[in-house]
Amino acid sequence: MATSPIQIVLNSADFISIWERDGGGEHKDFYAGNDSDFISHKSKLTSQLSSIKQLQTANRFSDISYAKVVLKQSALAKSHRPTGSVFNTIAPVVGAGDLGEIFVELDLSSTDKVSSKIMQAETETRWKEKKVGDKIKKVANPSNLRSEVGAIEEIKPYTSSDKRKFSASQSIEWLSNPQTGGVYIVELFENPPAPHNWDNLTPQKRNLFKSFNDGLANVGAGLVAFKIVDSDKTAPMLSVRLEESDAKPLIQLVPTKSAIRRQNVPSNITLDIDKHAALLHFLDEHPLVRRVVLPPIIKKSVSNSTSLGTKFSLTPADPNKAYPKVGVVDGGVSDVLGNWIEEKWGLLAKADKDEDHGTFISGLMVSGNALNTHVCKESDGCKIIDLDILPKDGAWDNYYRGEPLQFYNELRSAVLALKAKTGVRVFNFSLNIEEHVTSDGYSIPAKLLDEIAEEADVIFIISAGNTHPNDCRQEWPSDSVDALKILASSRNDTIKKPAESYRNLSVSAVNPPNLKDIIPYALSNYSCRGPGIRIGLKPDLAHVGGAGHNANGHGLFSINSAGNIVDGCGTSYATPNVSKTIASLDHSIEGDVSRESLMALAIHHATIPDVLKDKKVKEIAKDLIGFGIPACSNEVLEGNDNSITLVFANRIFNGRRMSFDFSWPACLFDAVKGKCYGHARLTVVSTPPFDYKYGAEFVRVNIEGHLRQQQKNGHYLGRLDPLFLPEKNSSILYEKSQIAHSFKWSPIKVFEKTFKGVGPSSDWKLEIEYLARDGENLPTNGIPFTALLTISDPNGSEPVFNDMRQSLQAKGVQIVDIKTAARIIPRV
Repeated sequence: MATSPIQIVLNSADFISIWERDGGGEHKDFYAGNDSDFISHKSKLTSQLSSIKQLQTANRFSDISYAKVVLKQSALAKSHRPTGSVFNTIAPVVGAGDLGEIFVELDLSSTDKVSSKIMQAETETRWKEKKVGDKIKKVANPSNLRSEVGAIEEIKPYTSSDKRKFSASQSIEWLSNPQTGGVYIVELFENPPAPHNWDNLTPQKRNLFKSFNDGLANVGAGLVAFKIVDSDKTAPMLSVRLEESDAKPLIQLVPTKSAIRRQNVPSNITLDIDKHAALLHFLDEHPLVRRVVLPPIIKKSVSNSTSLGTKFSLTPADPNKAYPKVGVVDGGVSDVLGNWIEEKWGLLAKADKDEDHGTFISGLMVSGNALNTHVCKESDGCKIIDLDILPKDGAWDNYYRGEPLQFYNELRSAVLALKAKTGVRVFNFSLNIEEHVTSDGYSIPAKLLDEIAEEADVIFIISAGNTHPNDCRQEWPSDSVDALKILASSRNDTIKKPAESYRNLSVSAVNPPNLKDIIPYALSNYSCRGPGIRIGLKPDLAHVGGAGHNANGHGLFSINSAGNIVDGCGTSYATPNVSKTIASLDHSIEGDVSRESLMALAIHHATIPDVLKDKKVKEIAKDLIGFGIPACSNEVLEGNDNSITLVFANRIFNGRRMSFDFSWPACLFDAVKGKCYGHARLTVVSTPPFDYKYGAEFVRVNIEGHLRQQQKNGHYLGRLDPLFLPEKNSSILYEKSQIAHSFKWSPIKVFEKTFKGVGPSSDWKLEIEYLARDGENLPTNGIPFTALLTISDPNGSEPVFNDMRQSLQAKGVQIVDIKTAARIIPRV
């Protein structure tokens, strides 16, 4: 078809309207009819608070402490949080940890006040009569206080076991790697102000900060402490280093703008285990410390490759032709790629580069189709922007000595400068931290990539990571039950940091087609997999990365730094296929395309391979390959007459929602029966505010999409299911299940359904709504989102595009081909 089936709705702002929301739900009584249990529950909580008070009194640093308030599983929803009556201003919430775990600040006085508040909750169930349908029922009617007290499972002190997961000897071994800068990264609950402002503090707060400063100084000579992260959206972070030095302690707890913090080159770290143990013991004991972590060690995703010894004849770039552009963050790209390299950052000296990895990645994007016809479906040709910022082993100190996060500062500078110079928007990041993602944590590198992506308006495509060779799984078998057994018995294969980054996309690897004894498009035996952290879906996408150890080769070809053809495998090599597709989409659409739209287009048109559609593995497929393998850009943008995709790119503001009324395509509607047929798929990608102090609840606003059909009573009924909804979904209404299966709180959501006759009308609504967490306000500039709605005929025969387009234009909806829409409107 001459016109793309993807149509931008130009006047989407016309459908953003005031949203008159219903008030919150009624208070829930978690102990309705079980008053004796509630009395025991109150006693348990006050006893726990009494224990916390004893610890406060005994602490030699401060009587301020922090506690973990753990909620009942049935109280995870926003409406049940104990922050209105129990804690409120008495004990402020200062963050959160795992799902349903909030952190509060307590002192001796507030501990008593919270305990007293809990005891005030009524001990007898209050009842009221309520009309439910045609019947009158007796339901519990608790006070807000009783409801909140009942929502709490327990109140626990925040202890050393919450702060660190390593020993002093383990830390010395880790910090001996030059990449770490030899520093501990210390997260605090609160940002200490400059000492000259301490007179404004309460005596308790003044003592909290002074005792922390003094305690660091008491560790002795050679201690150096600096503020490295200072943001109101993340916990304050210090780097603390123990050097072989007689210099007095150097402590700077206020932020500095200077990139050069110290005039002298840092000394070597001390290997004195007693000194390290003394520092860690102090950090364990001091209440201001939230967490102590070891710095990230970043590596290329370990990939296998075999040179075939054959030179590849590379076609040079046509100087009169424009091509997609991808930034390659790596250890350098070889000059054998010639004029395909548009720009180099130029940080690394030639002797400090290891170019094979970056060259293989770049070769796939430049000539992947010529080398892998059935795998790399994008047309050959891609301009490479070489971000050579990862020194080879042994050269780290030449560039980043003593600064554990300086690599990311360099990355930020390179991305901002190269984007301004070349316009590149997509950056291939086939690098990982030598640590697996945990369900209750979000790594510092992921946070930093989030911040760079949002600031620079770019997208990082991140490899999911490869398992250690000893942890590789058996090859995917032909029998699905056997596949499940292999997955169940595998260890140490969850995605590696920073693949959990929620402002960006991560990619796992699947097997190539046409390789003997290998199941095509099954998860590669070396590829790390999800689930990642508690919310959303990771990895996001998958692509062919080559088969693992296999006598018949890996089945994925590119070139090395000498220009020879190489056969390789790794999630590093699956990632550039996705990078190329997203860059090609950006290149094919005129003007500036939002990050949300680019990600949505790739996600929306991804498909699950047949091998993972089997009912036995379907429910876990999302943890293996995310939303699937993306279609190539031409398939996305060309399409056919049997479908239409509407794109809504806008912002959601406080007190507003998008509500778009439309009629189902006439060719898919039976007017006699009042039934609609066909298939619908809805993808919503948003950029909600993040606050990393809140652990697993760091996404602060949920942007939700609904496709609803009008019923006989005038109400609208939602008709789509989440993409990976289990067949047995009786618990889907509960918060934890919505997070696990309905993408609640995830910035990326996909829903779909095939309709075999749903009624009773052809009147539908697409609605985009929001839910903010307790105490959270929407940003004044709104939350950007892109929603893609595709309606299609599964049989491929009905003129859906023309029917829908004519219907919308008759209603005054302004739509235009996505490839040229940016000429007309500022946001696509």
